[in-house]
Amino acid sequence: MRTRVRNLCALASAGVFLLAGCSLGVDEERGTRTTEPPEPPSAPGLTLRDDAEEFVQDLGEHASFGDPVELSVSLDKVGGRVRPENIGISLEATDLADPRLDPEASTLDERLNELGSPALRFGGNRLDRNLFWTSSGETSDDSDDVVVQPEDLERLRKLTDATDAKVTLGLPLGDFDPERGADMAAHAQQSLGDALVAVSIGNEPNGFTVEGEPNHRVRDDSWDVDAYVQQVEEYAAAVADAAPGLPIAGPGAFDAEWMRGFAGSDVADKAAVSQHWYALYDCESTEVPGRGPQAENFVHPEVHDSAARILGIGLGVADEAGLPLWVEETGPTSCPGTNDTSRTQSKALWTIDYTLHAAQLGVQRMAMHSMLGDCLGGAPMSVVCTAEDDPAAIVGQNNHAALRLASMSANGEFLSTEGARSDVRTYAVHDEAADQIVVTVLSTADAADIDATPMSIDVPDGYAAIAASQVSAENLTEPMVSDYLEPLPLPETLPYSDELEGGTALQLDVDASSATVFVFERSASTTPTTSD
Repeated sequence: MRTRVRNLCALASAGVFLLAGCSLGVDEERGTRTTEPPEPPSAPGLTLRDDAEEFVQDLGEHASFGDPVELSVSLDKVGGRVRPENIGISLEATDLADPRLDPEASTLDERLNELGSPALRFGGNRLDRNLFWTSSGETSDDSDDVVVQPEDLERLRKLTDATDAKVTLGLPLGDFDPERGADMAAHAQQSLGDALVAVSIGNEPNGFTVEGEPNHRVRDDSWDVDAYVQQVEEYAAAVADAAPGLPIAGPGAFDAEWMRGFAGSDVADKAAVSQHWYALYDCESTEVPGRGPQAENFVHPEVHDSAARILGIGLGVADEAGLPLWVEETGPTSCPGTNDTSRTQSKALWTIDYTLHAAQLGVQRMAMHSMLGDCLGGAPMSVVCTAEDDPAAIVGQNNHAALRLASMSANGEFLSTEGARSDVRTYAVHDEAADQIVVTVLSTADAADIDATPMSIDVPDGYAAIAASQVSAENLTEPMVSDYLEPLPLPETLPYSDELEGGTALQLDVDASSATVFVFERSASTTPTTSD
């Protein structure tokens, strides 16, 4: 068994239960940030290694190694590119009423800024079942409703100004009311300006006849794609009158038939075909490999390959319609509460793999579904959560750290690589403006079994490694603490356990159970040397 010595505290994970994809209710008395907060606390399951001054890995006993990997990167383009909006967060639309969207009331803006210029989407199950929009001070007859008003959109504008986040906003379709939806769209257009890239009409209309919590039926059995298209076209016409030129994305569904229905509708100003997908959805399954909520499934090739298959359906519909594909709601698993995937390192590795894989396939925008509830007692799959005893402290979980790694590839075009294998998956991009090559290495070898994998990374002449960042952990599959190391300069020497060879390739031992990003820059300083 691998042992590590750590100088940082590990926060113990607790059992919590909340259905994935559902947010907690809004606490109107939560947080007003009156003083500058200290350094943000870590979420359960994540340690921020802010004591390091240069890139350094915890390689255990440095005694057991995987087979060496020789990675070669060329400047040949392959696949799509990583847009800033490929990294993003989705929240329930009822979170619009949460006062902590104001940058003066919480640290949510800081977490978004750590992701670059991210996508920010408001939708989810509660959009069509619990959101009541009014611009005239009405009250709802349903005590479960959350009232959203123009001042909430003004508060959201403060958040987008502070973060450069690009917003998509859901309009409720649960109660058919095109004029009310158009009124919400008009106020959003006025308040958010260029930060609003599109509205969507309803959320997962293919689930409108589903029984049970958090879903409940909002249509009868006559509801089908044709009925949806008719209603969404009426909404779109009202939106076009109230908010001219405002783009509309849809259908926000996980079924190809509904995507084709939206793509072929008479909706004007279509922005994109939007698809939803959760990687592990078979909640009763215990098979490995399989699609049930077992941590081992996150790093199995079957789940990686299924993303190409499922997203390929959406990409096909979008391409045929001449539209981009947006994955507006996605995440690790749609299964409820704490399960075997909760707060595991394999979930973090899946997050960065899936984000970059989807971008390479051609997805142009993606948002991981999240919530602003408590870290202990809220959804363990959420990218962000609220720290214990401090409602103003929004912190990132280990999948947030993974998205920080993914954001290092933003604005890059994918490059061809050779030499990777099933337990060492790699992505490389070229950022032409910065003239940098960014290489992401996912080592899915279990750190409980081996310490590291010797690796050489050969990039085109003229580029040298200058920095690296990493999310690592002691093993893949147990709920535990992951470590995040921000981008830091490489040291003068790096441990390397394979036979040394000449050449200019970067050579080092890469920590097992880790995601590591290396930045190569043209005309940079000499590549660090290796040492035993």
